[in-house]
Amino acid sequence: MLAARYSALRTARRAFSTTPIARKHILNATPEDFETHAIKGERTTVVDFYADWCGPCRFLGPVLEKVVDEASGADLLKVDTDEHIELAQKYKITALPTVLAFRNGQVVGKMVGATNEAGVKQFLENAKSA
Repeated sequence: MLAARYSALRTARRAFSTTPIARKHILNATPEDFETHAIKGERTTVVDFYADWCGPCRFLGPVLEKVVDEASGADLLKVDTDEHIELAQKYKITALPTVLAFRNGQVVGKMVGATNEAGVKQFLENAKSA
C-alpha cells in the first residue's frame, strides 16, 4: 500500500521550467556603463549613487539589489561617487545615498536617503509608471 502511494505521488509531480530573465546589475558602474544603460537604454535603470564609507549606503545596497532582482524590466547600476565625481556633480548629488531612476535617458524618479524594502518597491513602481 505504501508503494502504491509513493508511485502515485511520483507521477503527480509538477514539472517546472525556468527561463532566465535578462537583468543587469553593474556594481561598480563606469561613466561608459552609465551612458549605455541609463542614457541610451530602453529599460528602467535604477542608479545608486553611493560611497564605501557611507553607512546608510551599505544598508540600502542589498535592499536595492533584492527589489530590482524581483522586478521585471529594470536594471541596477551602482556608481561610487568617490571614483566618479563627474557623474555625481552632473546629477547634483549632494547627499548619500541618492538613487535616480532613468527611462529613455530621462530621470523619472529620485530617492534620497536609505529606506526599507517597501519604500524601494514603491519608488521603483512609481518610476516604471512615470
